[in-house]
Order: sequence, then C-alpha cells, then structure tokens
Amino acid sequence: MTDFRYPDDCQSNEDIADFWAIRLDNGDLERREQVAFENWQAKDANNVRLLMRARQTWRSMEIAVADEPVSASKTPELKEVDLEGIRADLERLGALEGGQGRLPGMRSAKRRLRPKLAAAIAVMIIGLFVLGGLRPDPDLIAASDASAITEIHQLADGSQVWMEPGTRLVIDYSASARDIVVLDGGIYIQVAHDSTRPLRVRLNDITAQAVGTAFVASKWGGHARVEVSEGVVDLRESEGGLRLAQLSAGRAAWQGSKGDMRYGLRDTDRIAGWRNGRWMVNDMPLEELIARISPLLPGQNFIIDPRMGEISVTGNFDLGKPDSAMAALMAAYDLENRAYPGGFHLISKK
Repeated sequence: MTDFRYPDDCQSNEDIADFWAIRLDNGDLERREQVAFENWQAKDANNVRLLMRARQTWRSMEIAVADEPVSASKTPELKEVDLEGIRADLERLGALEGGQGRLPGMRSAKRRLRPKLAAAIAVMIIGLFVLGGLRPDPDLIAASDASAITEIHQLADGSQVWMEPGTRLVIDYSASARDIVVLDGGIYIQVAHDSTRPLRVRLNDITAQAVGTAFVASKWGGHARVEVSEGVVDLRESEGGLRLAQLSAGRAAWQGSKGDMRYGLRDTDRIAGWRNGRWMVNDMPLEELIARISPLLPGQNFIIDPRMGEISVTGNFDLGKPDSAMAALMAAYDLENRAYPGGFHLISKK
C-alpha cells in the first residue's frame, strides 16, 4: 500500500478540509484515504469545525446548481449577497481540482441528486457538534449499556430514579424546589412525598409535576412522553406553567411530530418495562425508538431520512441485543441502514 499524498494545491488546513469535503461527497473512501482522513481529524481539534464548514459550503453550492435553474421566461430576483465571501470559497475549492464549464469536482445538475436530503443531513451533522456544545453539563449520566437499567439512583430528597441507557439529567434541588431536566433519555421515578416542594421534570416545552407518585418521563429524538403508574401527575407548559392535563395511574401523554399533545391509556404493569430488559412499544415514532437504541450502539449516529414521513412502531425489543433490534426494524418496515464516514448512518426506505 502506497502512502497517501494530498494534491500539491493543499497548502493549509482549510485547503485540506475542502479536499475532504469534495472527496466524501464523491463516495466511500479507500483504505489509505480513510487512514489519512482519520489522522488529519485527530491532529487538530479545530479540523472537525473546518470540515463541517467546508461540507456545508460545498453542499450549498451543489444544491444551488441542481435545484435553481434559471428560467428564460422569468427574471430572477436580485438579492444582496456576499460576493467576496463566495469568491473566496470558490477559489479555495477551485484550487483542489481542475474543471471546465462548472465548478471543480461539481456534480452535473443532470445527475440524480437528493439535495434536500443532503441539506438535512448537513444540518443534522453540524447540529450534533454545535448543539452538543451548547447544552448544559449533566449532573447524572446513565451508562450506555444494558447494565444501566439495574442501577437505582437515590436523590437528595429520598426519591428513587431508574434510567434508560445513555440518559443525561440536570438536577437542581433547593429549599423551595425540586427540578429535573431530561436532556436526553428516559427515567422512571418514585417521588418522595413533599407537598411544599412539588417535583418537576422538564421535557422540551412541557413539565411533569408531582408531589408524591411514580411515573415515566422521557425525551428521545425530541419526543416528550409521560406515563403514570401511581398517583397523579400534572402536565404543564414549561414556560408559564399553564396546566395541560392531569394524568392518573394508567394514563399517558406524549407529543406528536408537530408538537401537538396526544393522550392515551397504558397498562400499569407495562410502564417502564425497560427496567426488565425490554422495550415494549405501541405506535411509537420510529425516530424515538431508534434514539432509544442508539446509546447501545457506540460510535453510530443515526439520521432519519426526512422524506419517509411518519412511521410508527409496535413491538417488543431486547435491550441486550440492540443490533438485532435494529435489524428487525429494517426488515419489518422495508428500510435500509447506510453507513457514512464519521460514524453517521442514514435510515431510509429501500
């Protein structure tokens, strides 16, 4: 195997980032390229940011070529643009490869493209890096394996919490309040009774509030869900505190894909069934279930093809066999799981 060499025009890390942006867009890397790519990322923590910016620039130009042909019968609307910035980006990208009649390395607009999907994936990938740095540090993190479900966490007020694998919590207790924020994940909590300090669990823009009861609160893939096994839980807006519903034992509430609230009944014996090692789901959004499974598959970041629409899953899955659970989902709903460099996996229809 010969050593990998960058083109002569790659004189800076920005040039190299542009090179990888184009190369990744053209297909899977060869073994020697993969090694060089990984070495370059590990060399400087800033290289990941440069790569994300280069890929975003490259994809935005590709989308413009594919999606916005100029109509001869319609005068395009003039918009104020950063010409100098665009020129700089084109010069850097153009230094990498030759080409006539179109941008260097650019796909033809006639070639089969999925620009909206590419844009969605780019945004999601960037979000994994950017938003991850904006979230508060968790106070409690569950292990990313099936052993997490056996651990009981004792809180300062005497409440007990069980956590799904990969769950991350912020806990803020004071003399007047008991607040928990679920950053990602799911919990089953047995709330110690304290009428002077209702316990509040925040999930996105809704909050579950209880004085002394037991319930599930989860936020996977952005989907908030509350299921009550004992007592009564008030469901409120996180901002303003307006009551949305009062849930008694056997009642559940969850947010739909558009943020609308939905309500239903649950068998109390099946609530938090994951504590016994199995997910028992009924009409659960696909992205919510895959988000639950993903902590058990380290190094893999799953992205759902936005063109698929809503897919609801009903089934029974073993936490100890996440690969089998993913394979069952792919087969049952005629899906495919395509891997990309960097540990990203795209779930889409075959």
